[in-house]
Amino acid sequence: MTPPEHEAEAYGLHRPTMDDAREAMHRVHGHTGRSHWTRLLTAAGLTGNETGEPALLRLIEAMAKLDPVSRMCAHALRIRLATHTHLTAAHTMTRSTP
Repeated sequence: MTPPEHEAEAYGLHRPTMDDAREAMHRVHGHTGRSHWTRLLTAAGLTGNETGEPALLRLIEAMAKLDPVSRMCAHALRIRLATHTHLTAAHTMTRSTP
């Protein structure tokens, strides 16, 4: 279920996507980012073109089992995902405007 438009970026924070995960892996691994991303997709059994939350969660789970840098990246994505979820819930409850 996709959140309503006003909840998609609660308080200016958008929900992490597969593209965000790819960019993060490339950023933290520098010149070896592409090969790390390919290994991650293989480990997760994904193509990288998925858009749903189940695929993102699967990707993050696989990322958390890789090298230490990838594990930190997975942790950061989990924090962003949880933060977005909680801020969206708070926004919905209070119906405040960001």
